[in-house]
Order: sequence, then C-alpha cells, then structure tokens
Amino acid sequence: MQTVFYVVNFLLATAQWLIVGRIVMGLFVRNPANAVWQVFLISTEPAYRVSRVLTLGRVPERWLWLVSLLWLFAARLAVVALQRSLTG
Repeated sequence: MQTVFYVVNFLLATAQWLIVGRIVMGLFVRNPANAVWQVFLISTEPAYRVSRVLTLGRVPERWLWLVSLLWLFAARLAVVALQRSLTG
C-alpha cells in the first residue's frame, strides 16, 4: 500500500517539475519547433487541461501554469495526508 502512495506522489512531483521546466524553457526557446520544447509542451498539457476543467476555463492562459502548480501541490498534500491517516 505504501508503494502506491509513493508512486502517486512521485508522478505528481514529476508533473510539477515538468511545469517548472516548461516555464524556464519558455524564457529561452525561440523556435517553437524545438524537439525538447515540444516534449515539455506534450508532457505538461494533461495537467493544464485538468486545471482548465477545474477552474471552468476562468483562468487566463497566462496564469494557467501557476494554477496547475497549485492544484498539483494540493493533490500531493492530499496524498500525503491520506497516506498518514491510513498507515497510522
């Protein structure tokens, strides 16, 4: 059971760091066809889609990265709290 919580927490943390990487890369990438940039776009888009759905599309694209990070952070806190309550 512990392993499930660790894997979920790891996946959420990975999504957070990918969003941070997308933000940093966005400062330097000038060619939108760059392969590394495309990987970041593809890998972070699911988190952005979930954030759009949870906020009912009211958050502008400019701030979606921040909202996505906050949702992922809240999800990680919920996973840790659930893990602690179930394992004693």
